[in-house]
Amino acid sequence: MSSRRRPPLWLAASAAACGSAAAYSVGLWTLLFAAGPIHEDVRMTYVAAEAGLRYGWPAIYDEATLRSLSAAFPAGARLIDPVYTYINPPLLAWLFAPLTAFPEPVAYGLWTLLSLAALVLAWRVAAPYTGLARVTLLLLAIGLWPVLLALYFGQPTMLLLLLMAGAWWLVTHDRPLAAGAALAAATFLKPQDMILVLVVLLISGRYRPVAGWLAGCAVLGVATVAALQPAGLNSWWQALAQGQASSAHVEYTLAHFFGLGPLTYALWAAQCAAAIAVAWWRRAEPEMVFVAGILGTAAVAFHFHELDYSILVLAAWLFLRSSPPVWQRVYLLAGIFTMQLMTFGPQQTQQVWDVATHAPQLLWDAGWLAILVAVSLPARKDVGKIRPALATRAAASRPDGRAG
Repeated sequence: MSSRRRPPLWLAASAAACGSAAAYSVGLWTLLFAAGPIHEDVRMTYVAAEAGLRYGWPAIYDEATLRSLSAAFPAGARLIDPVYTYINPPLLAWLFAPLTAFPEPVAYGLWTLLSLAALVLAWRVAAPYTGLARVTLLLLAIGLWPVLLALYFGQPTMLLLLLMAGAWWLVTHDRPLAAGAALAAATFLKPQDMILVLVVLLISGRYRPVAGWLAGCAVLGVATVAALQPAGLNSWWQALAQGQASSAHVEYTLAHFFGLGPLTYALWAAQCAAAIAVAWWRRAEPEMVFVAGILGTAAVAFHFHELDYSILVLAAWLFLRSSPPVWQRVYLLAGIFTMQLMTFGPQQTQQVWDVATHAPQLLWDAGWLAILVAVSLPARKDVGKIRPALATRAAASRPDGRAG
């Protein structure tokens, strides 16, 4: 009886390894917080929210205002400049505004805890399996380098993950308008991390979530225009133009390697078409529609950083709910390596560094898309059948993902 209660050796070993990675991430964040209890990206959001509360929301993109509020930064801290300034939609500053009641380090700590809670909630909503296998997926997510960076930089990526996971859950529970509203909120946080999800939902015939998204975007758009007014909108446009001039925003995209030329556009078009084709062929499976949208977004992104690859965590969770064969699950394991590889690599020249640490993730993204296209081709014949419904429920209760 006692032997039956023990997990398989492979599962126990996986849990131990993922637990170690998660402990390392938490420990590293704690050490960095102790050494410098505020990150410059968080400080930028902090002063933008502070500017909105003090001088009105049109001021959150005003460089002079942000620089004046940054005057109290400690020596050595990076000050606001034309490239390094607040360029996010105002929704992030609105969410951060209550935290300005606290000193910057406290606000940073609270924001990180909220982000971690959002990741856990997304896991509760979307992750498959039960017991130790399910917990292992959470530990693995926390241990991934992009997730650690998202927490360290104070980016709203975990909130985006929760909103997209919630949208998937709402779609599967026949609440399409609410799903669209969740995606609208995600759009006004980081549109570059989820925009293709809307396209594949439309392609798959899920018009009501798209209608809900349009309604949600209309509400948030009106609120944004009313809050920023023409002066704020103009300042935002200028901040976006200046910020996008930085090459850092394309370092983890195809444009970094091939430039904005015919080859890059052709590769983007091919991968976008692949994601759309998968969503069409597998349109009876909401999990796979979301997977295609999330993976396609990462593959065709033109404004992407290491931390933005955190969205693939949700894609992997939803993909595992479809009970893929073992060899496809093994391919997901290779994605762990490519994500962690972004932290290391030879340092002889910048070009060698980029090829060694950036390119593998782009190749892995393209490979996963190719696999999805290949295995989805037969689904064209019986696309109307909801084949994976029972398999998904069974997979959620078994560590190995196989239907019982």
